[in-house]
Amino acid sequence: MGTTIPLEAGPIIQPGLDELCVAPAIGVLAALDATLAAAAQQLHAAHPDLTLGGLAFGEPLSPQARSAYLLVFRCVDLRTAIREYRHVAIDNACDQLDLPF
Repeated sequence: MGTTIPLEAGPIIQPGLDELCVAPAIGVLAALDATLAAAAQQLHAAHPDLTLGGLAFGEPLSPQARSAYLLVFRCVDLRTAIREYRHVAIDNACDQLDLPF
């Protein structure tokens, strides 16, 4: 069996209270991040033939495995986008704070 396809966009985000105060949407996105991570893991567990080795050598995938492959990559892409939004939202909120120093 070859190397498995990438499942991770990083650890599941766990926003702190300070982040939630300035960008409450991050709380919902954290729940979505955890759900996407679990979905990607479950799809990969259900389709162990999703390996880079198998895909690189042109081993045919079933239609269900092909769909799972696309979903796993889309989960990783969405999780990456959530991290990007988190950074932008926090940076934007910090820029708008009127601090005396």
